[in-house]
Order: sequence, then C-alpha cells, then structure tokens
Amino acid sequence: MKITIKDIAREAGVSTATVSHVINGTKNISEGKTKLIKGIIDKYNYVPDIRAKNLRNLKTKTAGLVVSSFPDSHVSGIVNGVGKRARELGYQMLFINTIEDQEYEKETIKLLSSHMVDGIIITPSKMDTQYLKKYIEQNLPIIQVLRYDPNLPLIPRVTMDDFQAGYDATVHLLQHGHHHIGLIYAKADVTSTTGRIEGYKAALKDYHFTFNESYLELGNATVEGGLKATKYLINREKQITSLFVLNDLMTVGAMQGLTALSLKCPEDIALIGFGDFPAANITNPPITNVSMSSETVGQTAFDVLLNKINNPSYSRHIQIPASLMIRRSCGC
Repeated sequence: MKITIKDIAREAGVSTATVSHVINGTKNISEGKTKLIKGIIDKYNYVPDIRAKNLRNLKTKTAGLVVSSFPDSHVSGIVNGVGKRARELGYQMLFINTIEDQEYEKETIKLLSSHMVDGIIITPSKMDTQYLKKYIEQNLPIIQVLRYDPNLPLIPRVTMDDFQAGYDATVHLLQHGHHHIGLIYAKADVTSTTGRIEGYKAALKDYHFTFNESYLELGNATVEGGLKATKYLINREKQITSLFVLNDLMTVGAMQGLTALSLKCPEDIALIGFGDFPAANITNPPITNVSMSSETVGQTAFDVLLNKINNPSYSRHIQIPASLMIRRSCGC
C-alpha cells in the first residue's frame, strides 16, 4: 500500500501541514513532534511524492546513473555511452557506483528521487529489486540495464542476450573437442550470470553432454578472484580441458592462474573470456572473448529512458546481441 502524507499525519496525530513543515524544514516544529514524524517516515520508508504537486511536466534535464561495479569493462562502456548521449541531448548525469551493495543502492535511489531527477538508469546489484515498486507508483521513470528483475516486467530494460552468449561460447569449445568445460563466474543472483549459465547448460545438452555442477566455480570479480578460482577449479577437477570465464577481470586472473599452475593456453587449457577489454588482444596468447558494444548499450539505455520520461506507459525490453571475438586462447 502506498503511504501518503495524510497517513503519516493521522498516525502522528497532527495536521498534514505540520508533516509538510517537518519534511520541508519550512517552520520550526517542536522537537518531540519532529522526532515522532520522522520516525513514522522512516518506519514506512516514505518518499515525498513531489511529482504530485503539479510538477509532472517540469523537466530538470538531469538523470541518475546507478551502476553496481565500475571496473567491469561492460559497465565502464555503458557509462561512456550514457554520458555521450546525455551530452548530445543536453542532459546532466549524476553518476553513483554502489559497489554491489544493495542497501547503498536503495539509499541512492531514494536520494536521486528526492532531488527531482527526470529519471534513473540502474544496473542492479541483485535480481530482486521489488523496492523499486514504490518509485514506479510515484511515476519516477526507471530503466534497468545489463541486469534486471524478471518480476518487474513494466520496467523497460536494455540487456545483452546472455543466454545466447553463454550458448555460443560453450558450443565453440565443444566444437574444438572440449567435453569438460569449467565455468568461472562472480555473482550468482543476477540475471546476466544466470542467463549465461543457462546458455552453457543448454549447449551441453544439445551436444549430449551431462551438466556437472562441480565444474562451476564462484569467485570475486577481480583479477585475484579469477586467479584463485582457476587454481581451485583446475586442482579440484583435473579432467577439465577448457574454461569459460564470465567476467573480464577474472579472465585476466584466469590466465595468470594457468601460468601459476604451469599450464599452457590453449595447449593444456583452452579459454574463452567475457568482455572484449583492450588487453585481450595483446596477451600471450590473445584471448577469445564474448564481445558486445557496451557504449551502444549505454546510448540505447539513455534513449529508452527518454522514451520512458516522455511516455510513462513505455515498457519495451531491448536485447543487444553479443558475438565471439575469435583469437588464439580457444585453440583457433
């Protein structure tokens, strides 16, 4: 149920004007009443619906961009794409990195909403973003990019076709004769990861191989995380002959992990990474990667946000295709 200023006033036993003064700081209210009203506001996580004050047509030409992990090459490309398109269209962007912390993410969305941004682009830190529903009810335009909540279908989104990307990379390794394919990933509870893993499973099934849960290894989304995950996985599952790594920094770490294990790539272990980061072409061997134009995703995301701002019923879902950038690490 949506909480209104009248509900807060009723529970506090004061007038709506008193509640409004506390919220806006426009009049001195007694310390006791102020504390009581603020307690009720916090209790219900109330956000003033300033869009209801005949301001629905006011545009600030400012939007928020909330990302979950800036070092990721996809995310940095999206930031560049959003910023470029925003400048072209005369918008200012407020950029915040939540570092995969959903509580901070919630605080950030609340802050941006209270500052009257025209809309928000978000790369959520978790699949469950039901907390966004109250902002949708307040007509705040929000879109999700790269990751999304499947239980909020009315939020527009721009994503990679993660299932197809996972499928194509796995098929490529299977066609090179690799039947024991390890998969290294960084975050389980986001749609980008689940989609890629489902594509991996589907490819194994189509080629009549059984999915082996023990071939999956979770690690931190860092170079060090990729190194450690590679060493753990290869030492545990010695029959593995190839790796599919779902994060760019972890891909670099995986290469280091193979070196630490005195294994040659691709002679001993073939490898396909994710995100066509600049260093992929100068490593030894150059790394085969799943590639996507992240800047295009960012530009598209801003266009979708503008559509949502101008048409509140807009709820389109856009998938940007990925492709394999073939180099030598896969054995080609």
